Amino acid sequence: MSKKTLFLGGALIALIILAYGYQGPLKTWQNNLGKPKNILAKIKIDLVDKIEIIDQGKILTLFKQNQKWKYDNTKDFYADPAALARVFNEIKKAAEAEAELVSNNRERKSEFKTDDSGLEIKIYQADKQAANFIIGTIAGDYTSSYISLPESAATYAVKADLSGAFKPADWRDFAIFSTAKEKINKIRFQYPNREFTVELKDGKWSGSLPDKFAVKLEKIQPVLDIMSNLKAAEIPDQIFTGTGLDNHLIIIQAAGEGVDNVLMIGTASNGPSDKNVLYYAKKGDSDNIYLISKATRDELDKNIWQLK
Repeated sequence: MSKKTLFLGGALIALIILAYGYQGPLKTWQNNLGKPKNILAKIKIDLVDKIEIIDQGKILTLFKQNQKWKYDNTKDFYADPAALARVFNEIKKAAEAEAELVSNNRERKSEFKTDDSGLEIKIYQADKQAANFIIGTIAGDYTSSYISLPESAATYAVKADLSGAFKPADWRDFAIFSTAKEKINKIRFQYPNREFTVELKDGKWSGSLPDKFAVKLEKIQPVLDIMSNLKAAEIPDQIFTGTGLDNHLIIIQAAGEGVDNVLMIGTASNGPSDKNVLYYAKKGDSDNIYLISKATRDELDKNIWQLK
C-alpha cells in the first residue's frame, strides 16, 4: 500500500472522527452552551429518605420508615402514598427538564413567589441535604413551575407541577383499613347490650356465637367491604376527650388469614341532628382518631336479625 493511500485513509478517518465529534459530544456541548443548569438535576429519587417543607416558617417533615413515609413525627400517621408518588413523579420530571431562566433580578422574586413567600423544600439523601430550593407559583403555561435557590437572585421555570404536588389537600393517609376482603373469615360484633360472632365455613357465612344462625351473603357483604377497605371522611384534632371511644359503643373485629382489623366507634362529632354528621373512630391497635360517615357507622350497628 502506497504512502499516498495511507495518507488519504488516515485523513478520511480523521474527518469521520471530526464529524462524529461535531454531531455528537461537540454538538451537544454547543447546544448546551449558555443554557442554565437545572438546580434539581442532582436529586436521586431512589435515595431520598427525608423531605422538609417550610411554609411561612412552619416546618412539615416527612421521613422514610420501613418503606412508608412518617408524617411530621407523629406516632402513627403516615403520608398518603398517592401524594408521595405525585411528589416524586413531579420532582423527577423537573430534574430531567431543561431549566429556563426567567429572571436574574432578586427584586422580581416576589413576582414569581420564589422569595420568602414561596414554599421552601429541603431534600435529604442518606441523612445529608441533597437539595434546598423554593417553589413559587405555577407558570403562565400552567404546566411549568417557578423555582429558585434561597440565596440566588435567579428564578427558573421547569416543566413540572411542583406547586400542585407539594400542596395536597392533606398529606396524611386517610386509609383506616386496606386489606384483601377474601382473607376475612370471622367478624365479631360488640355493643353495650349485645355481642355476637359470624364465621365463614365451607364457603358459607353463619352465626357461631352466642348461638348458631343463618347469615345471608348480601347482608354481611357491606360489613366485609367496610372492614377491609375503609377511609376516613376527615381527620380531626387528636384529642381523645369527648370522642366517646372509651365507652365501647361499637367494636367490630374482622379477623382471618393475616388479618386482625378492629374498629372502635364513638359518638357523633357534630350532633346527631346534623345531616352531615360524622362519628369518631379509631383502630384497636392505634391511637389515631378519625371521623367516619353516619352511613358507615349505621352499616356496622347490627342486630342478629339484620344478617339473616
